[in-house]
Amino acid sequence: MKRIYGLIFAAAVMALTAACNRETDNLITGSGTLEATEVLVSSKAAGTVLDMLVTEGDILAAGQTIAVVDSEKTDLQKTQLLAGLRELRLNRLSAQRTAALAREQYDNADKKRQRLSALLAEGSATQQQVDDVELAVKAARTQQENALTLIASLDAREAQLRAQLDLIASQLRDCRVTAPIAATVIDKYLERGEIARPGGPVVNLADLRTLYIKIYLHETDLARIRLNGAAELRITAYPDKVFPGRIAQIANKAEFTPKNVQTREARADLVYAVKIVVENPEGILKIGMPADVTLPQ
Repeated sequence: MKRIYGLIFAAAVMALTAACNRETDNLITGSGTLEATEVLVSSKAAGTVLDMLVTEGDILAAGQTIAVVDSEKTDLQKTQLLAGLRELRLNRLSAQRTAALAREQYDNADKKRQRLSALLAEGSATQQQVDDVELAVKAARTQQENALTLIASLDAREAQLRAQLDLIASQLRDCRVTAPIAATVIDKYLERGEIARPGGPVVNLADLRTLYIKIYLHETDLARIRLNGAAELRITAYPDKVFPGRIAQIANKAEFTPKNVQTREARADLVYAVKIVVENPEGILKIGMPADVTLPQ
């Protein structure tokens, strides 16, 4: 009887083991290291850092000011351009008054010319008088045209000054280093009082709200997964916690291991990168953490 019970127990264990193996066989697993989208923020302006407003670990909103670079020279250039713009407006007022006066002089001279021409026909005026008034008409017309030309020149000059002011405004904006995305400061490279250089790094940001991990699968596994399919991540620090993920990318090109594959047997070592995205609302997951990935079927 004991022998029969022993045989029944052994058969049950074997059946359970086979069932577990079949379940395991249906899973695709992989391991990798968690990564995040990182942005190296650089300074566009050169100058002394007047204020460094963030520190490592700070969570920033998109557009938030990170650092302020000295803008004294740019401010002086802006003051100079604004003074030139005020002077230009005064010169335009003067030219407009000159043009108006020249117009009045032209109208008066033209009326006088018409009267003298009539008197000349009657013999009551001389040719010299008519010639003199003709000269006055030409002088008034020339003065008016010169004034209008000056106004047009001043308009063009104002356009140049305004373009320069736009450039100055852009340079002043560059003196404020801002966060291009909502992210966390993971590295800081400058402190207050140090010199910022164009293109020089100020901080390194990472979007820790969403992390990703890459695993590498054989060609035979690709038919068992799909884009946007579910994934499960586990980390050592929380062995009983499952982090849900999503297949965000499947590589279109295989990576060879080793690189030069010639034989048919070696082609079994071809692998494809699969990118898994995982949300991190609690901030538990960190950059560089090793994780195990399971792709349920």
